[in-house]
Amino acid sequence: MYDFYKILGVERNATVSQIRLAYRRKAKQYHPDVNSSASAHDFFTVLNTAKDTLCDEKKRRRYNLKLEYGEFKAEHAAPVQHPHRDPAYRRNPDKEPIQAKPAEKDFEPSSPLFKFFLFSILFIGMLCIFIPSLAVYHDVINYGVLLLFFPGYFMIRDVVKTIFVNE
Repeated sequence: MYDFYKILGVERNATVSQIRLAYRRKAKQYHPDVNSSASAHDFFTVLNTAKDTLCDEKKRRRYNLKLEYGEFKAEHAAPVQHPHRDPAYRRNPDKEPIQAKPAEKDFEPSSPLFKFFLFSILFIGMLCIFIPSLAVYHDVINYGVLLLFFPGYFMIRDVVKTIFVNE
């Protein structure tokens, strides 16, 4: 990756006007119409890219992050493993570093098991409403058993909410 600040010859905290001034100086020097060397065209395109990147605030912020990360990466790079002096030497694959396991999948509410669970709760909720009301209607049980309506109602309500939210 090119260091656009070195190419233009400006400091990292240079203003846009300083960058444009430095670009004009370099452009006069390396423009392909003025400079006849073979690499002048390539350098001029890099010079244009540098000016475009550093004059646009978003591109400059992104470039600075990449530049700082590249320097950080170079400073903290892992040491290079040199080949063994014996060409027949092979590393033991059991001693290789263990790679991280892939992350487990998140819970998917569209799975068949989840649907079965939802419909079983819906069925239990309907039973909590239907059986006590049938028993009270036929005078088998007193009215106190109608308190089972509340859990049945909440079960059915929550299942219906879940079904409509997931669709």
